[in-house]
Amino acid sequence: MNVSTPERADEIREELQRVLTESPTDYSRVLSLSTELAKLDPDNVRFFADAGLISRLGRELVSRKETALAELVKNAYDADATAVEIVFEDAESSGGRVEISDNGMGMTRDALVEGFMRLSSTIKVSEPVSPRYRRQRAGRKGIGRFAVQRLGRQLVITTQTLGSDTALRVRIDWSQFESGQDLSNVVSEVVEVPKDRDEGTVLQIEGLQDRWTDAELRRAFRYVGDLLQPFPLTARTRRSDTDPGFEVFLYRKEDDDLRLVADDESEILSYALAEIEAVVDDDGQGYWSISSKLYPSIDEDVLPIGGDKDYPSARFDFIRGVHLKAYYFITGIGEIPRSLTKTIRDFLEEKGGMRVYRNGFRVATYGEPGNDWLGLDSAQARRVLLVPLSNRNVYGFAELFDPVGTLFEETASREGLIEDKAFEELQEFATRVLRAAALRANSARKVKRIAAGREKQIEQPPEDRVRAATERIRRAAKGSEGASPGPAPSHADSDFEADLDEITRGLDEMTREREELLNELGMLRVLASLGIVISEFTHEIRQLVPAAVTDARRLQQKLAGGPLERASERLHENVRRFQTYAAYFDRTVRENVSRDLDTQEVGDVVKRFAEVMGPAARQAGTTLTEEIEGAGLFSTPMHPSEWASVLFNFYSNAQKAIKRARTVGSILIRAGRTGDSVYVDVADNGDGIPDENADRVFDAFFTTSTQGGPFESSEELQGSGLGLKIVRDIADSYGGVVEFVPPPSGYVTCLRFRVPAEDETETTPGS
Repeated sequence: MNVSTPERADEIREELQRVLTESPTDYSRVLSLSTELAKLDPDNVRFFADAGLISRLGRELVSRKETALAELVKNAYDADATAVEIVFEDAESSGGRVEISDNGMGMTRDALVEGFMRLSSTIKVSEPVSPRYRRQRAGRKGIGRFAVQRLGRQLVITTQTLGSDTALRVRIDWSQFESGQDLSNVVSEVVEVPKDRDEGTVLQIEGLQDRWTDAELRRAFRYVGDLLQPFPLTARTRRSDTDPGFEVFLYRKEDDDLRLVADDESEILSYALAEIEAVVDDDGQGYWSISSKLYPSIDEDVLPIGGDKDYPSARFDFIRGVHLKAYYFITGIGEIPRSLTKTIRDFLEEKGGMRVYRNGFRVATYGEPGNDWLGLDSAQARRVLLVPLSNRNVYGFAELFDPVGTLFEETASREGLIEDKAFEELQEFATRVLRAAALRANSARKVKRIAAGREKQIEQPPEDRVRAATERIRRAAKGSEGASPGPAPSHADSDFEADLDEITRGLDEMTREREELLNELGMLRVLASLGIVISEFTHEIRQLVPAAVTDARRLQQKLAGGPLERASERLHENVRRFQTYAAYFDRTVRENVSRDLDTQEVGDVVKRFAEVMGPAARQAGTTLTEEIEGAGLFSTPMHPSEWASVLFNFYSNAQKAIKRARTVGSILIRAGRTGDSVYVDVADNGDGIPDENADRVFDAFFTTSTQGGPFESSEELQGSGLGLKIVRDIADSYGGVVEFVPPPSGYVTCLRFRVPAEDETETTPGS
């Protein structure tokens, strides 16, 4: 009989009516008859799915097991879970099982049917954000059930919601989805069972298709971490729906015990030298903080991104609400266990850099190998900073919350963000914070530390301690070789261990000191290069300035009495000021050529400096005052350029403090004599120096300023934390002191540079 004949259709209708009148209703038979009847429609045809489609889609849509596991974790994230636990059991070979449990909102029966059991569900299209924490959906539409099929042969789903009295449990046997039968004819029973938690979903996958080694589990964990933002930084609201974050824990079950295989803290982050956070508030003001388990002295809760010359107001107009978190690492300095050094170095080689997460999920390319969107690698190559700061020193992310896409819009290829003003501000913000944090962290590393329990008298150079410990071991070994058979008691095991520990400590110290010397050499190269550039510049200027002054004077005379008279006067005045600057620098450079030391009359040094810097100070809105207390303020023989360096560093720091305080500036430069010393004080009415930083400001790389933009080279020394260290080194070399002294009335901070004095009667020029 032909299946399309009206007679067959009538038979199906009669059978369908009979089944519908029975109690309980056989829903599988109803669906089967309805499908068969629809196939006999003489006027229309329809698509029907073969049950084997599930297996094919599972293999083709989710080819990697790590991808399959990540899709299930993302489903938990979309369900507003705050934690997911993944437990593998007997998974060293295929056939084991894995349980994925979350504390999300769970599924009602309708959500189970329309969401999980419906292929290519549109729920994530019609509801793009999660209901509780308003997260942007991360899971791919309709992939979750294929991910489960890719992982194992059977699935048991147990899910419950807050409003339900019982949980729902469904067992799905993927082997039933065989080719040759309609997909709608394969049924999976759903039953109600007692709840084992208030809400959440548990997926039990049995008959794993693949084996899972510990290395593969850790790789899968890192893969999940790459896709989802580890935790939110910005509180979205002040209400109870603020996203508390999302964590993933991966375990292996062994003899009824759970062994943690991977989590964020145990993997990498606990070995960071420093942890950094930064945010831009609703007013556009940037703030950052830093903390360190190794160097708690650098901990700072809140540091404003203060006004620098490129950003005098330190305002960010386009990135308000942006939040940043980063971990700063330096491998090879003895602070990371040797057994983990290679692991962490490999991790940073592959994963180092700053990622970008927009609305909770990853924006591609940023933070991937070879992507230098913040210019960290290029700046390191140019030695913009004299401390380690490349993409291999940083692991972190910037969080952008822009649901409408008004500021941060992805390119058409989804390979990054459009590089507009907002993106440029994001680069500026992140780079300034990371540079400042790297300088602060390295300022602590420059301080010698004595480990707890070690006696302070062990202050020999580390090379000597290594040689001594090695010699003791050598003598002990020779004694053991010559001893008679039996226990060799001449050197106890504990003594060997102590000597080996001493060797290790000495080598670590030598490593740190060698790195400090390399940093010092790098600084000297930068300063030497800078000196050469300044020398060439002043040489050319010396040839050009006289002609410019003459032309400006003639122009002023020609325009006298006309409408441009005032403009010509300002031009002539500015060119003369420039001539004064050029003459000062030219003299300093020429004096710098000679290595001879001369006694310096400090009063004259201060007057010349104030004459040069006075106009610039007035232009910046700052009053510059000089006071010379007494005459004949001769210093010990010094290099003339050293006094220029001292005054410029003091002056520039005072101007920065005034900018940060946003006040009408006032700077006092005072020279005088106290006892056997001459001194110069520089006082300002800026924002001051906190007591806890009073000693640290003289350490290399300690700075209260933030660095400039990501691709700029002009900021090499500006705000790098080297200025006051150079001043202190100059003072130390002459037996002098740099110190804070009580400021005069009306001022906030006063720095004093003091060196031994030389009596006028004993002074011979050029001595």
